Formats: sequence, C-alpha cells, structure tokens
Amino acid sequence: MPLPDPRLDELLAGGAPRLEPLLRWLGEASPLPSPDGEARRTSRLRRLHTALADRGLLDSLAEEWRHASAIRLLAETGLPDRTSFLGEGLLRVVDRVIPRLDPEGDLYALLDRLDLDEADAAWIESLPEDLKTAWGSLLDPPPDIWTHAARLLAHRAAAVGLSRDLLSLDPEGSDADSPFFNLTRAVRERGERPLDPETGLAWEHCRTECARALGQAHDRLDARGVSTDLVFRLDLLEAQLERIAQLLRFVSGNGDGAAFAAQLVRGSASQHGLMQLLSTTVKRLARKVVEHTGDTGEHYIARDRAEWWTMAWSAAGGGALTAVTALFKYGLLALPLAPLLLGLSQTLNYTLSFCLMQLLGFSLASKQPAMTASALAKALESEDGQAREIELVAAITRTQVIATLGNVCAALPAALLISGLWIWATGRGPFGPETALHNLHGCDPFHGWTLVFAAVTGVLLWLSSLVSGWATNWSAYRRLPEALAQSHRIQGLLGKRRAMALGRFVHRHVAGFVGYLALGFLLVFVPIAFAFAGIHLEVRHVTLQAASLALAAGSLWTQGPMPWGELLWGLVGIALIGALNFAVSFTLALWTALRARDLSGLNRRRLWWGILKAFNRQPGRFLLPPKASDTLDVPSPGVPYA
Repeated sequence: MPLPDPRLDELLAGGAPRLEPLLRWLGEASPLPSPDGEARRTSRLRRLHTALADRGLLDSLAEEWRHASAIRLLAETGLPDRTSFLGEGLLRVVDRVIPRLDPEGDLYALLDRLDLDEADAAWIESLPEDLKTAWGSLLDPPPDIWTHAARLLAHRAAAVGLSRDLLSLDPEGSDADSPFFNLTRAVRERGERPLDPETGLAWEHCRTECARALGQAHDRLDARGVSTDLVFRLDLLEAQLERIAQLLRFVSGNGDGAAFAAQLVRGSASQHGLMQLLSTTVKRLARKVVEHTGDTGEHYIARDRAEWWTMAWSAAGGGALTAVTALFKYGLLALPLAPLLLGLSQTLNYTLSFCLMQLLGFSLASKQPAMTASALAKALESEDGQAREIELVAAITRTQVIATLGNVCAALPAALLISGLWIWATGRGPFGPETALHNLHGCDPFHGWTLVFAAVTGVLLWLSSLVSGWATNWSAYRRLPEALAQSHRIQGLLGKRRAMALGRFVHRHVAGFVGYLALGFLLVFVPIAFAFAGIHLEVRHVTLQAASLALAAGSLWTQGPMPWGELLWGLVGIALIGALNFAVSFTLALWTALRARDLSGLNRRRLWWGILKAFNRQPGRFLLPPKASDTLDVPSPGVPYA
C-alpha cells in the first residue's frame, strides 16, 4: 500500500486537478532508478494515478489534456517556428532574453516551461508497460485532434515545398508537377478514412514522391552551391513529413505513445538551442565552402618540377609587387589622415595590390596554406591508400616552401632597389630613423610580440580563405557566371562575346578577388578593432615584413652605422614569421575541413604518423623540387566556365 503524500493531497484538494503543478511535482523526483529498482519519479506516477482514480478525477485530467492547444503540441513541438534560418535563429535569441506571455492552458507552452531534457525523455521510454498502458489510454487525444494536427502540418509543409526558390532548383520541371501540390489532399483523405487501403496507398505514394523531390533538391545543391536558408527549409520539410507520418499512424491506431512522448520531450529540450540550430544547418554550408576552397587549393599545388618552377616565378612576381605595396603602406601612414580614412586607404592599398597579383598570375605564399589544407581534407575523404595522401602533403609543403622563398627572395631585392632609387632621387631613405628602427625591431623574433602577431596573422589568413570559399559557393549557387554571360542587359551593353568573356572572368577570379578583399580588410581593421579595446595588435605577414625590413635597411644605410646584428635577427624573424603564418592558417583550415567532412580521428592519426616516418626517411621530398618519380597524380585545376 503506497504511503500517504501530503503534497499530492494538497495538489488534488481543490477538485479538478491542474496539470502544470502535478507535472512539476513529478519532475521534482529523480528519474534514475533507486536501490529498490524503481525510480522515485515512477513511484510518484503510480501514486498519482491511484489518487486520481480514488477521487474520480481521471476524466477531469484527461479533459484538461485535450485542450485545444493539443493540436499545436502535437504538430509543432520540436519543429522550428520559422521557415528561414535567420528568422529561426533570431527568434531563439529573443526567446532566451525576453520572456513570452503564453495563453492560459497552452500545452505547447507548458511543455516548454518545464525545461525538460534528455533524462526526462529516457525516463518516459523506460516506464513499465502497466504504467504506459494506464496513462496512454488516459492521455491519448481523440482521433480528430491527431487528424487536425496532421492537416495543419501538411498545409505548412506544402507552402514551404511550393516556395519559388525550392521550385527553381528544378528549372526543367513544371511547377504543377511538384508532389507538394497533392500533400494536403492526401493527408486530409487519409485522416478522414484512416482504415481505407486506397487512402493509405495514396498517402504513402505522396510521401515517397515528396521525399524524392527533397533528395533531388539536396543533390542539386551539392552539385552546384549551398544556400543555408534553403538547406534549413529542406531539413524542415523532412522533419514535417516525418511528423505527419507519425500523426497519421496514431489516427489509424498504430502509434507508439511512449516513444512519441519521449520524442516530443527531446524536441522541446532542443527547440530553443541556438548551437544545435547552427551545427545542423551550417554544417552543409561549411562542407561546401571547404570543398570550393579545396578546389582553389589545387591551383597552389605543384604536381611536377615544371609546375614547381612556375610557382617559383609566380611567387617572385608577387614578392616584387608586395615591395611596392609596403612602400605605399608607409607613405599612407605618414599622411595626416583620420583613423577611418587611414584604415580605408590602407585596405584599398592592400586590395588593389592583391587583386593586381591575381590578374597577373602572381602568388602570395601566405594565402596558400588554408587553400591547400582543404585540398588535403578532400583527398583524405577518399580511400585509395595513404601513399597518395603523404605525397600530397609533401607536395603542399615543398610548394609552400618555394612560394615563400619566391616571395621573400623577390621582395627583399625589390625593396632594396626601391630604396636605392629613392636615395638617388631625394638624397635620403624612404623611412626616417624612428620608422626604420621600428620596422627592424618588428621583425626581431625576440623583440615584443612578433611571433604572437605572426600567429594572429595566420588566423586572419585562414578567415580570408573561408570568405573566398563562401564567395565561390555563392557564385555557384546563383550561377553568377552563366547569368552574366546570358544577361540581355549586359549583352546589350557589351555585346554577346564580351558578356561571355565577363562570365569566364568572374568564374576565374571571383574567389581570388573576394578572398583578397577580405584579407586586406582583416589586415587593417582587426588591429583597429583591438585598439578600441585597448589591446595593441599588429599584423606580421611574411612577405610584407620582408619588404618592410629591406626598406628599413636601405633607409638606415644612409643614416649612420648599419645595425648588422639586428638586421640578421630580422632575417631570422622573417623565417619564423613565415613558418607561423603557414602553420597556423594550415592547421586551422585543415581542422575546419576535417570537421566539415566528419572524418574519423583514427585515420587522421595514422596519416600524421605516416607523414612523420616519411619525412624522417626523406626530408628533401618535403622541401626540394620534386623528382620525376614524385609527380603527384591530382586533377588539374578545372577548366574555367565557357
């Protein structure tokens, strides 16, 4: 015989029981099994059923459970409230900060207020069969509520499925062919005649066709480019179709009440979580971004000796151009400009230089690591043996070595030449004594925070690579090159051939231009943002620092004895800055790519161990020009849009 419970007696003393206080009383007890084998919460649930039966209150509780909001509870719990990613994210942020006044007796809001979690769902699933049967028969809503909930969801799913951007994913199909046209009718007929085999077949056919349409939409996005908002709606539609199927099973009398209740509890627990929304919706976009980044990264991998030399000359051109960029940088710093104007002018200086580099086919070494890391992650996804992956790592490192050497070895003499011409024209160096010494000390690895600044710059290089990948994805999703080439307005202005050429130009350069624009902005405005917070931060970009060091050395040559010791330490610092730029950006990009692709940790550890053994046996393979036997079998960069 159960022991008396004064708290329960108090809750039932008023006659008709109130649902929320009873649920909170249940929730106060632990859901975990006790020493006698049954959880305290389960024991309370038994006592509650007995007390309600003794007082004749079972029907009153069932009536409260059949509140009109039960339709909302069944149809909406665990599903997003909005049909757009940004709208849903904003709603969840606002709900976390600002309380909401819900209607009295709203079961959906009640479930949300209880702050349930995974342990509560597991407890429901573990209930003994006698309690599941007793409470299931008591709380099971009538068939019309299940039907109304299914029809409500069907109308919402049809509206999302027939939205213009989803229909446009199949440009060759007719809008009237969409299976979502028939969804509401199939659900209504199944709800009205749940035992009719014909309505069951019609519903299953409609559901299968809707699922097939969603699968084709996902495939088209994967082949083209991803929109986070579209991915969110496709996932929403899949969840809505699954919920409709569950509701119709209850209409037919085939539902599992305990399992569905546990699902509602889990859905309520996760419904307002912002991180879960980000992780489930953004992962596909992240994967597509790193795929595009990896495709760009294959341009920066020298597969044979000829491409190795091509990269060397390309990097030399980038280094020489960067020497001019460094001169303009310090010329702008000497002007009496307001911080905003100075920042904008410096960003313009970097961006114009980097974009000119892109147009001339030159290379900036520190831009490559994040790109090539994504290419490595793409190779890791295939299962064609570790030898090819190790050779890819070797190709990446030796290409990066020659690119960095090409940048630095060209930037140094180009900057010295600029200094010599400046001295010949003006009789003095381009820098004053204070600026020259500051630049010299800025390269010293043991002076100030040089190495920390170099690591932070690696983070900025990684961020710019993500922006570049996003731009390529956006261009592919919008089919921008094709749209420009076929635009009647642009063809009217430029002619058909020039419009086609514009499309090819955008296809070839959109990733580089946007990435370089982001890099120029980050190199300038991130230190300014830190300065607002009272934190001193400078960028240490290996090629810019090499040019700055040479300009400083040329200026000091005319101002007295040359500090050779500090100059030598500056050269050591250039090498360490380059190593940190590479290591940080490559590591972050590889980590991002591996996370986006969900590659197993065991395979990654085996790869790194294989790389260490290969480097120990043949270090020159990772640093020197490739031999004929080391030719890397990777696809050549794709043919530009034509």
